[in-house]
Amino acid sequence: MLWGVLSLALVAPAVAFRAVAPRAPMRMAIAEATEGSLKKLTLTSSSGAEATVFTLGACVTSFKAPSEVLFVRPDAKFDGSKPISGGLPHCFPQFGPGDIQQHGFARNVEWTVLETTDGDSPSVTLELVESDYTLGMWDHKFRNLYTVTVGKDNTLSTKLEVANTGDAPFSFTGALHSYFQVADIDDTTVNGDFEGAMMLDRMKDPPARVEESRKVLTIEEETDRCYEGVAGKVEIADVSASRTIVVDNVEGWSDTVLWNPYGNEAMGAKNFVCVESAKVKEPVSVEPGATWVGEMKLSLRKA
Repeated sequence: MLWGVLSLALVAPAVAFRAVAPRAPMRMAIAEATEGSLKKLTLTSSSGAEATVFTLGACVTSFKAPSEVLFVRPDAKFDGSKPISGGLPHCFPQFGPGDIQQHGFARNVEWTVLETTDGDSPSVTLELVESDYTLGMWDHKFRNLYTVTVGKDNTLSTKLEVANTGDAPFSFTGALHSYFQVADIDDTTVNGDFEGAMMLDRMKDPPARVEESRKVLTIEEETDRCYEGVAGKVEIADVSASRTIVVDNVEGWSDTVLWNPYGNEAMGAKNFVCVESAKVKEPVSVEPGATWVGEMKLSLRKA
């Protein structure tokens, strides 16, 4: 009997291999870190704009869009022994000399991180409420919320909400004591609705209210002036760096303070100008249960 021989052809199935590109590392829109004993958050938008916010004083110390917009003084301390001298410090509930310490207490104390929001335009909201420390100086209950957003359009937006949580009205004055970096204060101009505005010139003895005759401001000596009713957009022409910093007072802030300790290089006076979003001339009155809002937006434009 003949046996047929079966020839079995074993064919392996064809497998197509596709090259897979390595996955790009996930972008961290919000990162937490410490500097010395202080806690900070770094917010990075999808466009690469970046801001650093310290919980001490809820102080924004850096905004890059892409070059650095803000200035921190060389004499600034980051050990918690004093408020951070630079960036966007808070003046609350008092701007200038008065019944409590200069510029109030909000810049001296830790704020609590209440909420963070990730995404293309990340944000952080910080909270400050009354404490034994604040009540010892200013006997009012309040809740301040401060939201900082780094926009995918290369902007930095700040929103301060001051709520009266007590049972009696209170009044306050305040500001963002904003330090802006410039290449050379002698080659810097400040542009806004200054011509014809009344200002309080604190460099006069005694301080005096005078009318501003200039449309474009320059710094040629030590300067400390509060321009009453000048808000909206104020532009800082950083001529040597071929750029313009735009300060847009969107809501609430009704005055502009201009400060520079001209000639004081221990403070770094040659490389900054303070153009402060303020509420100084007329104090804000907040009824129980009511909230005052101040909004300011920063952007950078190449010359």
